[in-house]
Amino acid sequence: MNVTSVIATYNRKKFLFDCVDAISNQTLPPVCILVVDNASTDGTREAIVEADNFDLPDFTYLRLDENTGGAGGFHAGLEWALRRHDGWAWLMDDDAVPEPDALENLCRHALDPSCVYGSVAVFHENGRKKLCSPAEAVRRRTEGYLEYLDSLEPVEEVARIPFLGFLIHRSMVERIGFPREDFFIYWDDLEYSERVKRHGGKLFLVRDSIIVHPVPQITTFRFLNMQVAYRSLPPWKIYYEVRNKIVTSKEYFGASLWSKTMPGIIFRLVLSLLKEKNPGGCLQAFVRAIRDGLTGRTGKRFLPPG
Repeated sequence: MNVTSVIATYNRKKFLFDCVDAISNQTLPPVCILVVDNASTDGTREAIVEADNFDLPDFTYLRLDENTGGAGGFHAGLEWALRRHDGWAWLMDDDAVPEPDALENLCRHALDPSCVYGSVAVFHENGRKKLCSPAEAVRRRTEGYLEYLDSLEPVEEVARIPFLGFLIHRSMVERIGFPREDFFIYWDDLEYSERVKRHGGKLFLVRDSIIVHPVPQITTFRFLNMQVAYRSLPPWKIYYEVRNKIVTSKEYFGASLWSKTMPGIIFRLVLSLLKEKNPGGCLQAFVRAIRDGLTGRTGKRFLPPG
């Protein structure tokens, strides 16, 4: 198969080198590795020049003029790939480390260009491989979200796939367009998954295509006699996570925006005010995100400090 690997990176050169090394040593290597650099300031460009393009036969480094976030990076990467290569694009973040046979196992099942196939991003927990993002199995909804690798079918149809081993054919990209660069970060992959389904495609996780990924920073605590899993984020990240969730829910989920999405956001706001060290900043981020999400104002509107 003709596969271009697209990696979006920003200020994580050590992770990036591990990712590129893992991809270049696949049992079925891609025809091209493209690194999209969101204007990193940590010496990424200099490190790549010094590495002499990793000594790979077809390696491309694309540096953007400004930080467009992961969403903008994948938009630019897919656009570049479609101009130069036919076939498939394999998207992932710079801190992903695919196992040596990840791409080969993925391609073995990628038979329908109208569908999207995904590697499974995992971390190790008590001797088991746990999914970084729990999978919502389409044909097993009564089981809820699947959290462990060994609970997946060999090829499992799911509701959405994150940009961590996301394999899509150029014909589908031509049909649905590119990821929404105006999202900046968060929910760009979930919105893209919904767009695939709206255009008749299905999404499948391939159990034997494994990517090792850092453990999500999640804490668990008691709240009103419930055990709650909570991911701590700084205010600027809260803004994009909440805003883009509202925008996506408005577009694809109809009335559940008010019955599920907004109540969940308000609950998350309460937890943030209780847990975070900067509750005032979090409150400001939630208010701005809710306002902009409901009015459809997107783009890079809340900048990180520094």
